[in-house]
Formats: sequence, structure tokens, C-alpha cells
Amino acid sequence: HEKTCEEVFRVQRQALFMKSERQAAEDRLGAVQKQLEQAKDEARRMQELHGHAEDAARLVRDRDRKITELSKEVFRLKEALNALPKSGEPPKSPPNTAALQAQIRALEEKLQETETRHSKVVTLYRSHLLYAVQ
Repeated sequence: HEKTCEEVFRVQRQALFMKSERQAAEDRLGAVQKQLEQAKDEARRMQELHGHAEDAARLVRDRDRKITELSKEVFRLKEALNALPKSGEPPKSPPNTAALQAQIRALEEKLQETETRHSKVVTLYRSHLLYAVQ
């Protein structure tokens, strides 16, 4: 009987130990699953930020192209204005010159506005990239 009692006690002690080991393993599993979910959330957020960064890069390229086109147009108009006769006599078509000057002013304003928007987009793009890197 004593031997059986010792055996039962030993088995109960071993069962208690196994139960505590199982609980510790479940706790570790829960912590790892939580970390996995956090990592998945972070990966999703990074993918979203990457998409935003690509969109911003595309916008920057589009703005650069527009700025280049506007700069070329302003340059052509300035060249056309400089090609007009500069003698003491008034040009043959003053309204045309005034229209060209007005168009040049409008294009320069548009260029300035586009450059401002471009710098804002570049700033946004850089902040997205910095955030993604962090």
C-alpha cells in the first residue's frame, strides 16, 4: 500500500509538473502568436506605405515632366519675344506682342505654381519614405 501511495504521489507530482509545463508552453505560444499578428500588421502597413511612396514618386515624375514642358514653352516664348524688332518704330502688331507677353506671364505663374506643388509632393514623398524606413 505504501509503495502504491508513493507511486500515486509521484505520478500526481509528475502530472502537476507537466500541467505547469503545458501552461508555460501555451503562454509562450500566445505571446508568439501576438508577435506574429503584430508583425503581419506592420507588414501590411509597410505595404500600404510602399504603395503611397510609389504613388508619390509617380506624381513627382509627372510634375517634373510638366515643369520641364512649361520651362521649354517659356523659353520658346522668350526667344520669340526677343526675336521681335527692337527698333524705334512700334512693332507691326502690338496686340500680338501684348498677347505674347501676357501668355509669358501666365506661363511663368503656372510654372511657379507647378514648382510649388512639386516641392510639396517631393516633401510628402520624402516623409513617406522616411516613415517607411523607420
